[in-house]
Amino acid sequence: MSGLTSALDSMASTLLAMDAGIGLLVAVGISMSASHLFALLANRLSPRQIAFHMLIDALVLSLALTLGILCHSLMLLLIEGVPPQPIALANRMLAALWPGLFYVLVAAPYVSDLIAVSLLGWMHLNVLLLLQARYGVPLAEGLLVSAPGFSLALVLIALLFAQRWRASYNTLAKEVGG
Repeated sequence: MSGLTSALDSMASTLLAMDAGIGLLVAVGISMSASHLFALLANRLSPRQIAFHMLIDALVLSLALTLGILCHSLMLLLIEGVPPQPIALANRMLAALWPGLFYVLVAAPYVSDLIAVSLLGWMHLNVLLLLQARYGVPLAEGLLVSAPGFSLALVLIALLFAQRWRASYNTLAKEVGG
């Protein structure tokens, strides 16, 4: 058990040392939107249309993650009494999102759901570790603090993905059937 604790502490200190910045948030959004690239290519969209779809998706996904981080800030205030400083919290929490850079791998057939769940779980674990390392929030309370923001971000991401995939497959079905 002490080995797990030391590994989590080491992971938390590494995350604290990362200089994330807003670029990481946009990069994660681009990686997430790139997982739709094959569906966009299958619909024979022009490069300009593909770039437009990916840019809009990346911005909306980045916004969903930002809203989740703002929700973390509110929950820290309500549960832990930590005064909300959303910009400082966002800068600290962005380091937790780096596994999302690999979200483009979700486009892989057959294992896409496993990859998506693993990456999102890893990001959530990083948030828990940062809450513990930066604010002294125990892991059990960290789940309570981070669950609403994480859930909000997941719902927004799922809604965007469901809408985009449905539209892509409907277009493809029309072309194949027609």
